[in-house]
Amino acid sequence: MPLPQSALAPDAATTAPTLSYRRTVDRADVHRWAVSEVFLTDYADLSSDTYLAAAQLPPAHYYFGDHTGPAADRPDSMLLLECCRQFATCIAHRGLDVARDSAFHVTEWTLALTGDATLPPHDRPRELDIKAAVTRSQVRSGTVRAARYVMELSLGDTFLGRCDISARYSPAEEAELVRRYHRRSAPPLSDALPAVPPGTPVPPADVARRDPANVALADARHVAGGVSAVVAVPSGHRTHFDHPQDHYTAMILMEAARQAALLAAGTGVRITGYRSRFARFAELDAPVRVAAVRHSCDEVAVRFRQDGIVVSEIAVGIAEEH
Repeated sequence: MPLPQSALAPDAATTAPTLSYRRTVDRADVHRWAVSEVFLTDYADLSSDTYLAAAQLPPAHYYFGDHTGPAADRPDSMLLLECCRQFATCIAHRGLDVARDSAFHVTEWTLALTGDATLPPHDRPRELDIKAAVTRSQVRSGTVRAARYVMELSLGDTFLGRCDISARYSPAEEAELVRRYHRRSAPPLSDALPAVPPGTPVPPADVARRDPANVALADARHVAGGVSAVVAVPSGHRTHFDHPQDHYTAMILMEAARQAALLAAGTGVRITGYRSRFARFAELDAPVRVAAVRHSCDEVAVRFRQDGIVVSEIAVGIAEEH
């Protein structure tokens, strides 16, 4: 999966302040209830469109650290996605003045990792640096309604890759009206879901997990050309549902796509990135069906449908381990 060209200002590194890894940012700035789920530790704005962040990667985590196979020896792609999500959310509130009660809708999300990110064993938390260039994609009456964030990630002198997030922002009342119009009813919240999702969960080892609670798919079967399954996430999952949600989030769909790609390609492959598009909300009260097809040696195409309509398409980059 090719890396996009950097959009960061060429002198950003020379003017960068020293960031701290000693404490987390305000959990409200990254849409988390639990401080233990906040990884961003500092934030700085170099200009109106260039920002920096620091994050601490935990040496162990019940979800982000729960891996077998090649993922166990590299920075977790899902953890890097989460750090980028937290940074973009923090910029939206602090830098772009997006209201805290606004509805956030990720429309596109790409992560492209380098192939040489294997790091030596560590006994201390790793310290992640992120640089971001921000484009205000849509401004209405002085209010930012959409933005794009192009980020570069590094651990010390090791460059990890780039992340590109596009998101839309809607005032709370407007978002509620639009959701109710499309659904014809109020969406349920995740805490109303059954503690154990229906269906037969995928064995954790089949998706390079150890803990069954971290499996996001059920009723998987191999079909002509690939794999089919259904999204199935426990309502009590402390990361996916850190606070009540009224839809399956982009992070949940990314994890489901990662697992579907491993079912289609085998757990021995290394994840090299994601290229995703989110067309509409994935509702909680109807099955979200997953289809994964390995289109080439380095990519698995994953499609999510609900009531026959495509809600998201995610291409998962993979590489064979030698």
